[in-house]
Amino acid sequence: MGSLRRTITLLAAPVCLWGSLTVRVENPAGAIDARVVRGAEARMRASSPDRAIRDGDIEISREEGRTTIRVSPRDGARIDVRVSLPYGYYLQASTKSGRIRVEGMIRRAELATATGDLHLKAPWRYTRLALLCAERPGKFEKPGKLKLRVGTRTQAEPEVGWRLTDKLPDTAVVYGRIIARAERPGKVVLEEMDVPADAPVKPPALAAEIIEKILDRQKKSARKARHSRRNSPAEPPAEEPVVIERGIARFRGEVRMVTLAAAVYDRDGHPLTDLKPEDFELYEDGVLQTIAHAASEEEPFNLALLLDLSGSTRRDRRAMMEAAKRFLDITRPQDKVAIYALAGSMFQVVTPLTADRDRLYQVIDQMPDVSGASPIYDAIVLAYAEEFQDRPQERNALIVITDGVDNRIHDTGVPSRVSAKKLRRAAQSMSVLIYPVLLDPFRLVPAPEWAVRARQALTKLAQTTGGRLFPAHSIRDLDPVYDLVADELRSIYTLAYYPTDQNFDGKWRSIEVKVKRPGAKVRARPGYYAE
Repeated sequence: MGSLRRTITLLAAPVCLWGSLTVRVENPAGAIDARVVRGAEARMRASSPDRAIRDGDIEISREEGRTTIRVSPRDGARIDVRVSLPYGYYLQASTKSGRIRVEGMIRRAELATATGDLHLKAPWRYTRLALLCAERPGKFEKPGKLKLRVGTRTQAEPEVGWRLTDKLPDTAVVYGRIIARAERPGKVVLEEMDVPADAPVKPPALAAEIIEKILDRQKKSARKARHSRRNSPAEPPAEEPVVIERGIARFRGEVRMVTLAAAVYDRDGHPLTDLKPEDFELYEDGVLQTIAHAASEEEPFNLALLLDLSGSTRRDRRAMMEAAKRFLDITRPQDKVAIYALAGSMFQVVTPLTADRDRLYQVIDQMPDVSGASPIYDAIVLAYAEEFQDRPQERNALIVITDGVDNRIHDTGVPSRVSAKKLRRAAQSMSVLIYPVLLDPFRLVPAPEWAVRARQALTKLAQTTGGRLFPAHSIRDLDPVYDLVADELRSIYTLAYYPTDQNFDGKWRSIEVKVKRPGAKVRARPGYYAE
């Protein structure tokens, strides 16, 4: 047995989430296995149960936007082909007697076989299906909960004697589509899968599950706190976690630290960047705490840009891309930046956190002209959960460029599953500062009621996290905002302290931060759950 392994690098931009590239596989006698993976390249592996792979067995050709793999061994040997496709790629696969297997969140797959088996594994809630066969397959398997529509021959398509289609409503938010044609397939198997945790594209509906987990943790913490108060005898004050040795503060290894982001300004609104721990006073539930660490500009930031590429912002798309570049310009070399998008009614990771500025500018230039619905609250949740959720001790900020018009407020399109109220409650536990850049065009006329509600919702959300809202009349009117955001990021301190109350019983603890300078103003989240 021999094998051939070969990497196919397509003529592509790093941004391919919207399906601009196609891989076509023609393999008359052998199997075709395709799997969707996270990455930037399509890879192929060929093997044969009969003999080693020879030169000439496989021909690979490229044209703009398409790579074609043709399997044509001169001796008729069976050769099986396996391809790994990045998210967003299209697949075309055809065989006569070989099996076709497709697994993952495929953007679009067009499959054809005469007598081979079909095995399709996908998240069917977000994937449309059309299976068209001349005859009913010899064997058919599907998940018990998957609802499908079965049809027979019609005058429009007399060659199709048995058809199987999804029963998703026309309004469903879907990502992929699979169309398979067969003559007399031996077996058809449909298998369910979850949306992969590392998928760079996620349906907004997943945000509801994330929020419920956060809120459930908060509820359990509150119940734990109530139970502790009812059933535990009064405890003596917690031992002071700071031990002074020869004038040096040392901290006991068994105590826990709390970190907090705080923005500090002078009376004129300019950032104060030279503060030391002794310049701060921090109170937890009214008790003064000892601040162990206070860092400002020298600390790196994790900054994510969430671009609302829904239909309501389409007229300003070019200006929005320029705005994204300007926000990159205000970051420092040590900062990492991610770019997310709400596009095609899906949350999309255009690029994860990276310090590679060339790549960031490149992906912005190559963003396609897409649109879709505006489940902006869901997108904010998914943006937080993508990377910030696993970085609670780091400085995290999310800039959301949007008109704020979630479809929950303006009753069109696809509304968020998460309400503004639930998002705000969950944000109390989120380790991220949220900065909405709100595109508000109502300058010459009074804003309608839904626009007022949109602004209020985002303002309250930002305040809950310790961030703030930056208004702009249009995407072309952001020049003052860039300097304001730059000042904001320079003004943020990371404060770390060891609470004197080391009984982390789950209850809410209020926080107040003060600065011992005349006229200094501080903005920080109001507290945390002691979990």
